[in-house]
Amino acid sequence: MHSKYKLFSNSSLIKTIIRTSSSATYKSNVKFIKPLIITGILLASTNFIWAEKPSSVDAAKSTAPDEPVETTLEEDFGISQTGDSLSETARANEVRQPFSWTSAGDVLYYEINIEKFNIETNQFEPYFHHETTEEETEECMIYLEPVLAVGKYRSEIKVYNILGGLEEELTHYDEFSVHKAYKPEIKSVTYPLYLRNVMYLDDFDNDGIFEVDGHNLFLPSNDENVMERTKYFLKTGFRTIYPLSVVSHDDENNRKIRFQFDLKALDVGTYHLYAQDASGLHSEENQDSEFIVKFKKIFDLDVEAGYIFPVILHDDTLPTYLNTNLLPISGQARVTFIPFKRVWGYLGGGVRFNYSRLTRSEEFYKVDGNLAMAHLLFVYQIPLFHRRIMMELHGGPGATYFNDIQFHFNNNLDSAKLNTICFSFDAGISFQIYFNKRLYTEIAADYAFTPNTDMILGTLMPSVGIGWQF
Repeated sequence: MHSKYKLFSNSSLIKTIIRTSSSATYKSNVKFIKPLIITGILLASTNFIWAEKPSSVDAAKSTAPDEPVETTLEEDFGISQTGDSLSETARANEVRQPFSWTSAGDVLYYEINIEKFNIETNQFEPYFHHETTEEETEECMIYLEPVLAVGKYRSEIKVYNILGGLEEELTHYDEFSVHKAYKPEIKSVTYPLYLRNVMYLDDFDNDGIFEVDGHNLFLPSNDENVMERTKYFLKTGFRTIYPLSVVSHDDENNRKIRFQFDLKALDVGTYHLYAQDASGLHSEENQDSEFIVKFKKIFDLDVEAGYIFPVILHDDTLPTYLNTNLLPISGQARVTFIPFKRVWGYLGGGVRFNYSRLTRSEEFYKVDGNLAMAHLLFVYQIPLFHRRIMMELHGGPGATYFNDIQFHFNNNLDSAKLNTICFSFDAGISFQIYFNKRLYTEIAADYAFTPNTDMILGTLMPSVGIGWQF
């Protein structure tokens, strides 16, 4: 039976050694035997062994999930980020390879045998033999000395009961391989569009492609049999974001790789890019791995003016006097302030003013006047198509002003002027289409509701305008 675990030998530069254990197991006929994993970064003169977990922690996360997930660094790496910290001078040449298994119950001791495969003779040869002490039997763990070099091995674990008899049915055999571990190193993370470690979300040309330079930057892979593979992800707080795809890779030297990330997943914040090899060794979090996502402008100020075409939908008071429900002589202006911007949308507020001239001429009389509206709007904008189009939902309270509405009859007879201000409410939707980063045109449709003791005015107000963003 082949082991689900693979061992790694590492010859990288050491600074710390971290211990952790895996909950996965080797299967025997009755009980389960599992290795205790130790990770390390060692001096070049030292070999190091790594037991890889067979779960999908490393492989499955090589490609991007549907959306960012909330995880801790311990969950991302599959290993503990705390442990024994050993100085380079004091422990540089010390390597300990723990090997553990699940207890078989009340036993006297275990016998551990490991054989190494000899390529020249094409046979397994004895390499390691050990009978556990009372403490080791109780803890179900030993340390392999000498440590295993790169190669193929076969293990045998025998169980002896409290009477000293061999429990042959519990004897477990397994084969495993030792591979070289590569500690990834990240020297820089850049956004090629700006040639620095910053991406501006309000740039039209964003493509989400990151370039990473360093060492031991292998391609990601879902195949657990591929030992030279690396997992990459961005981390900020509890958010973990994986790349959508690999754009390019330095196959010869493994020193440069380009990824494309989902722009919708990259919100404002400071990120660190992590690289982790198949053994679990990972790059360090430092200034070289830092990447910043932000907006070039902290806030937006939009000024727009254009034509509006009010259509009175209900209440026939004005249509009766004007003989129409259309108000073609009209205009409007808007000022919008957006102080809060995120990848999911922008929040802000603004003021809108619109004006219509009222007029009707008949043979014996004439009616004229003015209708004006002003509203304080709460604004929510949704960026579309790399922010070349902004969809906006807005609404808010305001006032409708009936100004100098008057009848003029023959012989210079005039009625009293009507001047009144009523509470009103406006709600609408608009689309802002940008020609460049500043100039845009806006197409909108609003509905204004004006209640009054004498009438309840409902007005549909389509509009089109030109605006400039400061």
